[in-house]
Amino acid sequence: MYSFINLVKKEFIHFFRDPIVAGLIFYHFTVCIVLCGYSFLLEAQHFKVSVYDMNRSSVSREFTEQFFANDYFQLDIQANNMSELRARVDTGDAQAALIIPANFSRNIRDGLGGDVQYISDGSDANLAGQGVGYAASIIKEINRKLTLDSLKSKGIRTDLLPGIYNQVRPLYNQGIHEVYYVVISHILVAGIIGGLILSSTAVVREKQLGTIDQLLVTPLSTFKLLLSKSVAPLIICLIATSFSFLVVYWFGVPFKGNILAFLIFQVLFLSSMVGIGILIGTICNNMLQTILLSFLVWFPFSFLSGIITPVENLIPAVRAISDVFPSTHFMDASNAIFQKKETEFLDLWPQFISLTLTAILLFSLGAGITWRRWRQ
Repeated sequence: MYSFINLVKKEFIHFFRDPIVAGLIFYHFTVCIVLCGYSFLLEAQHFKVSVYDMNRSSVSREFTEQFFANDYFQLDIQANNMSELRARVDTGDAQAALIIPANFSRNIRDGLGGDVQYISDGSDANLAGQGVGYAASIIKEINRKLTLDSLKSKGIRTDLLPGIYNQVRPLYNQGIHEVYYVVISHILVAGIIGGLILSSTAVVREKQLGTIDQLLVTPLSTFKLLLSKSVAPLIICLIATSFSFLVVYWFGVPFKGNILAFLIFQVLFLSSMVGIGILIGTICNNMLQTILLSFLVWFPFSFLSGIITPVENLIPAVRAISDVFPSTHFMDASNAIFQKKETEFLDLWPQFISLTLTAILLFSLGAGITWRRWRQ
């Protein structure tokens, strides 16, 4: 037992003697999450929209004011002709254009309905799609108000009109703050990078220093040597995760669940990452190979776990692959623990079982292959 503790101590000494690695781990668990919390937001706002109002009436001005009375759109310029409008969109100074025809107010007064044209720059499909959706929703709401005002002017009681009145009430994250999800998801990404890099470089470092053979010929068992290479990265990542909670506090992300439940899931998740990292370190011969191969693993573990696209939207074959990844189950559990007050540990037993099985599978695979090679 004393020899094992000394091995673990040696791993910590190596870690703290390398300020670059220590700084990178701190960066991924803190600074990187902060940067993503401010910039990795998929919901776009403040679209710059240029307006060409050919009607120039009180009706068109009122329509324009209602169109921009939100955080989605921001008035760029009032263009004087189509050439100026087209130039703003072509150069990227404006993401969209709004054209109001000359007969807009007259058609509305005559009950014919006013036409407007919304042109979006489709070079960025994500922004363009959101902009079209926002514009359609706003115009629909303006049209509803115009219809109700017209009926009221004719003496018709609009409160007696048949219809379905809906009121949306989101659960858990009532304000639908996207930053909550971004911070939680990037704690997962930091765990992937930290677990892979620390464990894989711990093995490769011994190769590059020429000390791996010396360790293998000592009376120490291969199991103790392998376990020491696993325990140290696991503890370091758990300590680094505590710094991530400072970021959670900075962005006001709610933590409504049980901290012990989160730690259990974090340990299982990091164990699977450490197992793969040890395998990578055994396969590779230098640090460059280790880092490149680690990123080869990092990409699917991150982007197929539901961080960017919901797992339900993936094709069946890719969805089956994502179910093998521990990151998928850890992401589901983390969201529930952070944001659902009613969540108990027993409510997460499907994620717990899935994460436990994948952690055991991946850690056993990595540690088993490494053990066989070291025994040889």
